[in-house]
Amino acid sequence: MNPDIWMIGRVDQFALLAAHLARQGRLARWDSFWRHCTPDAQAPAPATTTHRNLQSLFARPARRVDPVLTGIKGRHLTPDILGKSARMLRLPAHNLASDLPLSWLAARNMPHNVRILHGQGNYSLPAMKRAHKQNIITISDVTGQLAPIRAMQLGAEYQQYGQKWREISAFLANRRIKEACFADAVFAPSATVANGLITCGVAEERIHIIPFDAPLAQQCLVLDRPMPMLALPSRPLRLLFIGQISLAKGIAVLLRAFQMLRSRHNASVTLTLIGRVRQCAAGLMARLPDGVDWQGAIPARDVPSALQKADIFVFPSLSEGSSLAVQEAMAASLPVITSFDAGSPIEDGKNGIIIPPRNADALADAITRLVHDATLRQTLGTNARNTIARQLAEGYGNRVNNAYDEVLTRHG
Repeated sequence: MNPDIWMIGRVDQFALLAAHLARQGRLARWDSFWRHCTPDAQAPAPATTTHRNLQSLFARPARRVDPVLTGIKGRHLTPDILGKSARMLRLPAHNLASDLPLSWLAARNMPHNVRILHGQGNYSLPAMKRAHKQNIITISDVTGQLAPIRAMQLGAEYQQYGQKWREISAFLANRRIKEACFADAVFAPSATVANGLITCGVAEERIHIIPFDAPLAQQCLVLDRPMPMLALPSRPLRLLFIGQISLAKGIAVLLRAFQMLRSRHNASVTLTLIGRVRQCAAGLMARLPDGVDWQGAIPARDVPSALQKADIFVFPSLSEGSSLAVQEAMAASLPVITSFDAGSPIEDGKNGIIIPPRNADALADAITRLVHDATLRQTLGTNARNTIARQLAEGYGNRVNNAYDEVLTRHG
């Protein structure tokens, strides 16, 4: 197959997709921030302190991609340098310093003979406009909620704690909306994002829901979980939250619900929090209730072990694209309690429990239900694992390929 896909986007889920397309011979170009393909063990040792500093900045694990992408053009160092400099100088809207240069560089390097431009983030509008003139089909990949939806989801919660929800850059937020409205098709990772797109004026027939695959889900599938048990005085049931500790993730709701639980069940329930704390939640973390253990951020390699030790995964997020943490918990056969706004593959009562956002009473009631019903915990956990196993067997790359075919049939 001739290379017919041009990608523009950052290095995360796009790295998985790029590798998949490269193996199929479909990837013509991938304009992205700096990326590298050499494993650390094989990389030559830096000769000077300057070289070591550069390696730590640009050859970090988050930028490592599959070696199959070695020959794919489009990695850009300049946006990374500008973005890092803007953050170090604490410039307002520092994302502009990286995102706009990447969008300009991508637009100047349109490959020949491609059929689809697949753009993600704030980087694609100039290239989309050029591609449109060449009759290239354009796809906007919207990985999270657009700004108007986030404002509706988060505004009241931040206000309750004397804060104001703000976008890092109103310019880039508006650009994401323009990209979604301009593109021939829009990819969304979940039904909640699709609903938000419709609210923002994107026609439903242009939206394709394509769930991501969580990086650690495959490892979590093989975990050997013990049989669920009722809480005992010697071993309380362990609730677990993994994610950014912030108001947007519902941490205030979770802590309120946990205090209700402790009054109901005394010491039969504990809560472990794993993740970095954002400034918006610093005050909450300074006065944690008894029974809450905050462990900070942990390496990705330790996440499966943390999931294996837990009994119930709680994730009452107020705004997500598609929660990878929920998928990893599902793969680990954990019963999950989350909100619809977390953008997960949870179906209420089938493979998890869905609660309304910002509702501590509903969260406490859902946890209480699972505390007293070990059979339900096992059923939900087993069904959750099966859901993720089927999704992984299908594969994110294959889902995208099928969507490409559908878009080409409709617009090609």
